[in-house]
Amino acid sequence: MDTFEKGLNELLIQTFRDILKVEELILQRSAPKLSITEVHLIEAVRKGKDRALTVSEIAGELQITVPSATVAVNKMVNKGYVTKEKSSEDGRAVIIRLTREGEKIYRLHRYIHLKLVRAAARELTEEEKDTLLIGVRHLDEFFKQKMAKYGGINEFSNNRNR
Repeated sequence: MDTFEKGLNELLIQTFRDILKVEELILQRSAPKLSITEVHLIEAVRKGKDRALTVSEIAGELQITVPSATVAVNKMVNKGYVTKEKSSEDGRAVIIRLTREGEKIYRLHRYIHLKLVRAAARELTEEEKDTLLIGVRHLDEFFKQKMAKYGGINEFSNNRNR
């Protein structure tokens, strides 16, 4: 690896760890009974069509297996953050929706992200912001291509528009 590659590798790894750690630390103070993974499940459900998803769609969004998603959903039902109901269109499917408590956690998580992004952006010029967005978009596309190549993206994955 050349100097740039080493630096980028270390920076990506450290940034990923730092983001997760900051999220965890804030979450421990705000919602101590939830893990960051559980909050991401809440976020996935809320982003779904009609603010609801099936267990299979949750699995696709979080890139986990359907059995793992089922276990996670059942745990969140027991904690009071989501509800399960049979689909009126497909009796085999179970629709997952947020409870009032789940909605509160979703809004809290979005607010935390907003505050973090605003704080990080405050230190940047407009040109630096534009350059950062371009670079991160390129990285995102690169990793999406790698996931597709190695089978990490399926039909339920969220394809964000740019």
